[in-house]
Amino acid sequence: GPLLVKRFYPDWLAATVVGEVLFQADYALKQIAFGDRRLPGIPSAFGEDGTSRNSKHRQHAARQWFVVRRAGITMTADGALVPHVEMGVEARRLVSGPTGYTDAPYTDPDDPSVLQAAAVSARFAEVASHVPAASELFQIARATVLAVYLLNYGCRCNDSSLERYRIPKVPEGESYAIEIPTLV
Repeated sequence: GPLLVKRFYPDWLAATVVGEVLFQADYALKQIAFGDRRLPGIPSAFGEDGTSRNSKHRQHAARQWFVVRRAGITMTADGALVPHVEMGVEARRLVSGPTGYTDAPYTDPDDPSVLQAAAVSARFAEVASHVPAASELFQIARATVLAVYLLNYGCRCNDSSLERYRIPKVPEGESYAIEIPTLV
């Protein structure tokens, strides 16, 4: 149909700032994949008619997602903790089955979606400079790496302090749009 419904997992991410950043980054990645958003040096996985650029798979379905490739923490001489994150994109070809699409047993490294994912990964900083949601996703990844580091090294949350704060919600509040236009 003309509209899709946003889905969040876990459900509590819906209408939160973090959930919206995750959604917008994923949506932007889909726009890049379909060629609706063109970026320098990033090939489209599909031709102008929406079919695969890969002649072996004219009917083409694939999924792409952001990943944290490497992460770590550096402690400066004065004791400040600095998170370091390398992000990228992964891709898998999908096959149609009786219950819908599933990952193919094998995805050719020359598959257009894999080549595009590699191009986005190689130019992630440049992509993030053109796609604000990808830049925000990168900052969320850095904050998460720092939080995990602190928890792993004995820092414990003070639940009574945390209860004073709410998870930041999107500015739209109750009028938050859960339906979005279908990409074609």
